[in-house]
Amino acid sequence: MGIEHKQLISALRNIEFKKLSWITSTVAYILAVLGMYVPFDVSAQQAPNGDEIGLLIAAGGRSAWYSGQHFIISSVVEAEPIYKITNTHTEKPYYFTLSDDGRYLIYSIKTKEQKITYIHDLNSKGALVQTLPFAIESTAFNSHVCKAFFVHSKTFWGARLTAFDTKDWHKLAERYITDLTNSIAVDADGSQLLAAAKSVVRVIDAETLNTEKVNWETSRLKKLVYDPTNNRYYASVNHKNVIEVRDLLKDRVVHTIRGGKGQIEQLAYGLENQLVSLDDLGNLNVWDLHNKKRQLAKSNVRAFNQLGNGRLSFLTEKWEFSNHGKEASLGIPPDSAFMSRRTGNVGIAPIPIIAYGPETSLVLGLGMSFIFAPPMDSTATDSHFFRPSSLTPSLSYGFKGQLQATLSSAYFSKKGWHLSNRIDYLMNNRSQFFGLGNNVKQDVSALYRNHIFSWESVLTKTIGHRFFAGIAALIRHDSPLDFEASESLALPDDKGGFTIGIGPILRFDTRNDVIFPTTGNYFDISFTRFGDWIGSDYAYSDLKIDYRGYHSLPILTEGTTLAVQAQYHGTFNGDVPFYQLPYLSADRLLRGVWRNLYIDRQAFAVQGELRSNFTNIDPRFGYVLFAGAGDVATNFLKAYDPRLIGVFGLGVRKQLVPKLKLQSRIDCSINTRGDIGVFGGVGVAF
Repeated sequence: MGIEHKQLISALRNIEFKKLSWITSTVAYILAVLGMYVPFDVSAQQAPNGDEIGLLIAAGGRSAWYSGQHFIISSVVEAEPIYKITNTHTEKPYYFTLSDDGRYLIYSIKTKEQKITYIHDLNSKGALVQTLPFAIESTAFNSHVCKAFFVHSKTFWGARLTAFDTKDWHKLAERYITDLTNSIAVDADGSQLLAAAKSVVRVIDAETLNTEKVNWETSRLKKLVYDPTNNRYYASVNHKNVIEVRDLLKDRVVHTIRGGKGQIEQLAYGLENQLVSLDDLGNLNVWDLHNKKRQLAKSNVRAFNQLGNGRLSFLTEKWEFSNHGKEASLGIPPDSAFMSRRTGNVGIAPIPIIAYGPETSLVLGLGMSFIFAPPMDSTATDSHFFRPSSLTPSLSYGFKGQLQATLSSAYFSKKGWHLSNRIDYLMNNRSQFFGLGNNVKQDVSALYRNHIFSWESVLTKTIGHRFFAGIAALIRHDSPLDFEASESLALPDDKGGFTIGIGPILRFDTRNDVIFPTTGNYFDISFTRFGDWIGSDYAYSDLKIDYRGYHSLPILTEGTTLAVQAQYHGTFNGDVPFYQLPYLSADRLLRGVWRNLYIDRQAFAVQGELRSNFTNIDPRFGYVLFAGAGDVATNFLKAYDPRLIGVFGLGVRKQLVPKLKLQSRIDCSINTRGDIGVFGGVGVAF
């Protein structure tokens, strides 16, 4: 509990020491009676006007005001202030607080020239017991107030978290922490800390101050408070002024409460499954988390004190009392402030695009991915198979003159329909033609340029949440190809034109997550027929078979996965434009092979990838190791001369959207013929 400098300036205007007497007498008597039953932990907001005294801070039967460079210390038993502590600085305190038992007054001075914190023992008439060479940003005490935790020494680069023994105020432990840390909380048994820095919440061991776990939340959080009856749960206020109660073990929100117009300034747990909130407009609410009811609603409240047995005292013009225990009920139906968890979340992630290839040189771009998580009770998902919808536009530029615009989408309906689309326009495509087969020479090629438009669409219907059946279609247009002359290579047809096809598709999918699968299998087989009957300039058949398997491994870190893929692509019965022939390349299959280096009527490839995180503490950052091999042929079953090419590489991963495990990736690879590739993208490679 603490008050920052800006709050002090407004709260302390026109406060006069002489006016303390009659108000203190009234308040002190009430506080003295209450203090016989429970420890005090009362904080208050600014008084309504200059003729009233704002109770700035109180705890453990003591209260403190700041006025005229003095901290006025009062006992709740006495009618008059018992003594004052002088601030020797002309500056107002940057931060000050009382320990939860009311024994220690702690305040910080922060200027460009000086940063210092003073600690006074109020059990010894305000004796100064310690000075510390820093300014405090946030504090927390364990339940017995034998330990204090300070976030302090904030700079552009970071801050420090320090634990002190309050018996003699010696340092127990210290660690660096991010400068964005705005709130800390300690659990009931003093074994665990929480520290919030925007949307990142760190779980910290209270003895060593080592980070045990990093949770990346969908909201920016402040006002952390542990559930005193179960340290599995904690409450906070997010950047939208919404109260969120989280389950630490499952790392998910279990209650969401709309805060109202006023900004919530205080948040505390009451009885089991109860929260008390007070905003800057004086609105006090008591929330029954179990029954999702607002048990108490009061306005014009300046301070509150949570008592035992469901009793709450709050200060308006005078102290009032209310019994809001489990046996009490205001008859308020389930409140609309409790926001339904049925509403799906929308995750938005910027996607940096970076790639390097021999044909394109360096490619840079930016995309934006919109992830629409399905409602938790939606029939579009079950506990074993998570299907989010997405929309991703992107724009990239290659430094050899290429410009590519892409719009991709995937939609899952509640009734099991799945519609995916990908629209691409590539201006000034720059590619090489090396000839056909697996025995081409890399130094013998012909450069060509053209523009490409393509639209791929797949519509399927789920059968039992595991099988998909539907149709797939492709519309592609290539402008006439502009080849550079080549004396040693016979050039293919350069007319371009429309390639249009349609056909059936079957899928079997047992993956536990389509964004980041760790278990399960995926099998996809599609047949597409191209012909003039549908408007295509080319007539042929296309067959694709794709198998992927995912296996969790009990090694390295939690979530380590071995992913394997086998893919076959063949074309039959017709005249296929060379740029539509199967090939060994792309940023996902045999990474590092030139796009058109190995093309033919048929292609086959296998690859494996080990995926893991750098540590169990922070799952946002990970790495992969991958290897693969493949080949092309006119017909693998007839006169096949194998010349396999292998690829090896590694990559790094960074999670883009909290909870969904959507990752950005950068991979570096080298193949068995000496080519090097660097690729960037979003999502797993396969």
